[in-house]
Amino acid sequence: MSRVVLRRCIVRGRIQPARTSDVRAPGPRATAPNSRDGATPRHSASHDNRSRTEVPMVSSSVGGVKSPRFFYGWVIIACVWVANFVTVSINPLVFAFFLDSMSVDLDVKRSTLVWGITIRMISGGLFAPYLGRIVDRHGTRWPGAVAGLVVGLVLIGFAFTSNIWIMFGLFFISGLTGFSIFGGNMLTMVPPASWFVAKRGRALSIATSGQLFGTATFAIAAALLIEAFGWRWAWAIFGIVAIVGVVPPYALLMRRRPEDMGLLPDGATSLPVVEVTSAVASPTPTAPVASATHREEPDFTVAEAWRTPVLWANLAATTLLMVAISPFLLFRNHYWTTLGFSPTLIAIGVALDPFSFAIANIAMGFFAERVPIRFTGVIGGVWRGFGMLPLTLGMTWPGSVVLHNVVWGIGSGTTSVFQTMMIPDYFGRTNQGAIRGSITPIMVTVSALGAPLGGYLLDAGVSYIAFFWGIFLAVTVASASFFFQKPPKHAPAATDPPTRMPTST
Repeated sequence: MSRVVLRRCIVRGRIQPARTSDVRAPGPRATAPNSRDGATPRHSASHDNRSRTEVPMVSSSVGGVKSPRFFYGWVIIACVWVANFVTVSINPLVFAFFLDSMSVDLDVKRSTLVWGITIRMISGGLFAPYLGRIVDRHGTRWPGAVAGLVVGLVLIGFAFTSNIWIMFGLFFISGLTGFSIFGGNMLTMVPPASWFVAKRGRALSIATSGQLFGTATFAIAAALLIEAFGWRWAWAIFGIVAIVGVVPPYALLMRRRPEDMGLLPDGATSLPVVEVTSAVASPTPTAPVASATHREEPDFTVAEAWRTPVLWANLAATTLLMVAISPFLLFRNHYWTTLGFSPTLIAIGVALDPFSFAIANIAMGFFAERVPIRFTGVIGGVWRGFGMLPLTLGMTWPGSVVLHNVVWGIGSGTTSVFQTMMIPDYFGRTNQGAIRGSITPIMVTVSALGAPLGGYLLDAGVSYIAFFWGIFLAVTVASASFFFQKPPKHAPAATDPPTRMPTST
């Protein structure tokens, strides 16, 4: 008697007929060649006294799997790119250009004003678990359209606000959208990871580059608009741009997953692999070696992910990075101002940061498809360390602004590859929104204290050089820990058997 087990595999291309040479005796753990760091898929083959043979099915447009000439996933990437581009105006790097003008006009200290960023991060972190589950279940189409409208109206609201408490309330509302909140931006991180698996590195990098080019563009635009029209008009213009850039694309073009449109991730054209299991005992049990044309995905639930040490390690390292980097991005502009550097030079330097970020991010996205992704986190930390030297060493020549931003951008872009790919690569696509949402409250709430803490330290008389050395130490420790964050091992669940077709004799 034989049993036929049907299992869907993610494929990179057409599946070639199985050969006798494609089987081998199992060791302690059968690992797919394309599984980085030896990650064990959730539904890996068990090594018992049964022989297995893979029976591939021919690529076709039947059986619900289309063979598209153009993969719709790239439309999804375009929508996310635009959304990332137009919603960066509220992130700390761009907001830094508004600090001086707003603090004078509203008659508040800079350390008080940056509490708005903290409040925004906290509200985004607290709402992230709910937003993550909404995105996993319903997709990002209508949640994204509504969020785009809300964030645009909030930015316009800044233009009419004269009370700091009303502004704090607007910051709180903007955080609920998840846009431009690291770890909480489900509406732009989940779609690329859902539509791509084998090409996930490049897809996420291209989508993320929208935020980077947007930061460069809006940093320069903020400096010019504030000087020409004032900070209120600058916020109003940014709000209109956010609404136009997010609402129509998400409402008209965004879709949840390729399977909802009868497609496979990455634009693959192969149908599922059929695995035939024989119940006849074999003296030399064998298991098929995973073909180089496909890559199985892990599939963790939220509870299972929380039981893995790597999730806790990544949460601690990422939180430490965010605590350190948030005040750094906010106050480095003021440091350069105290050295007598012109606002134009600072704006150009800050604009170069996201450009170098984007170039490094895209390049390392391709690189991460071929090596363990944790290496990108370590390499990024090295670049960031070198980028800190002009500040920690107290360089006062104007070129140090450009040097710092270019090198820092390369490091940030490289590290970002690991941070964006880690959840879907280590824990799977199915629950990535819920898993990311479950860690965001802790990560964002703790790291949100970084901006006001940095402001209070500087207001209390701590020198900028000591401030920068503290950030350098935090970045070094967190980045070094990425090297040890290997994919979790996930044994097959006894209560989660494969789907079986009727038996035959």
